[in-house]
Amino acid sequence: MTSLREIIVILSDLKQSLIAFHGANPVYPQPNKSETMARVEEYIKLVVAAISRGDWPLQLPIHGSDQMMTWKAANQRRKCLLLFHLLAKSHALLRTNTTSTKRDIYYEDVSIWGNQPVLDSTVTQMTRLLNIPRRCLNIGATSKGLVAGSLNFLDGDGKLVDCQSPTGILIPNDVEKLSQFRSKAFHILLVEKDSTFQKLIDDKIESFIGECILITGKGYPDVNTRRFLRRLWDELQLPALALVDADPHGISILAVYRFGSQNLEDIEHLSTPQLRFIGLQPSDIEPLHIPDEAKLPLTQRDRSLIDSLVQRPSFTENQLLHEQLVVLRRLNCKVEIQGLTKIHPQFLSRTYLPAKIQSKSWI
Repeated sequence: MTSLREIIVILSDLKQSLIAFHGANPVYPQPNKSETMARVEEYIKLVVAAISRGDWPLQLPIHGSDQMMTWKAANQRRKCLLLFHLLAKSHALLRTNTTSTKRDIYYEDVSIWGNQPVLDSTVTQMTRLLNIPRRCLNIGATSKGLVAGSLNFLDGDGKLVDCQSPTGILIPNDVEKLSQFRSKAFHILLVEKDSTFQKLIDDKIESFIGECILITGKGYPDVNTRRFLRRLWDELQLPALALVDADPHGISILAVYRFGSQNLEDIEHLSTPQLRFIGLQPSDIEPLHIPDEAKLPLTQRDRSLIDSLVQRPSFTENQLLHEQLVVLRRLNCKVEIQGLTKIHPQFLSRTYLPAKIQSKSWI
């Protein structure tokens, strides 16, 4: 049986190897408020001038590059007007030194936006065009992720936040304003689902794998959860291990945390390349002899997602991750983390995770 002392030594070695391999994440200088306002004003003028001249197709330069953003189709004219509206909104937020979430902006003008995805895509378009992270434009996001374990920090108001909670605490909306991170943890355990997150707390997972920080984005992660994980590495340099379902969607969620989203630009600085995949790995399904009742057949949607993932550079360039997708397709089944309870109710906490760490079976 793996001892806590062994696990702590292994995690310490992992930390040093990650630091040596990846180094510190780059620090990107961000424009100050006056520079941001000036950039927003510049693009408001460009949009107004283009619309007044009747330019079509409309082309605008992406700030700081030689690339252009182009609107061609006739039905995109409305998108240009929405972009102008959002630029004006961001300028007002900056001028008044206030912030607003996408949800708040949507409900202020539901008739203008029509639906939330339209606003979401316009926000992404604006940040790409201006080449500025959304948080610098005073447009925030509503958190849904939770954190628990050996961690405390100061929030934006200077109040101490202690994450030692039996149910976890909500990750703050303004992750950038958090400071003075303190922890006695040896690692971070990133969990796909809230149900597994709660079970690990109930099972007192720290008794089996040492003091840790638990995080969950409750499925597909929101921006704040991703940024929070990245900040934890930047501030504490604790190795982070991802625990997701052995299915295409779990591996896709892992990829979003580790490599970034397909929809958000790198300027948001949300990815954590130091994150490692601890489980549930598809290659574990056969050796663990997981009962058939815990297995589900792959759907056509699952197979399509596998086909999409294997073509991404992040997977073609990482043979071990690529092999997990190949195994998944070969087995033609998937297993959720909760399926491990079919072996034993505490198998995940008492056996699986300690053994995976002891054998250094992360990817």
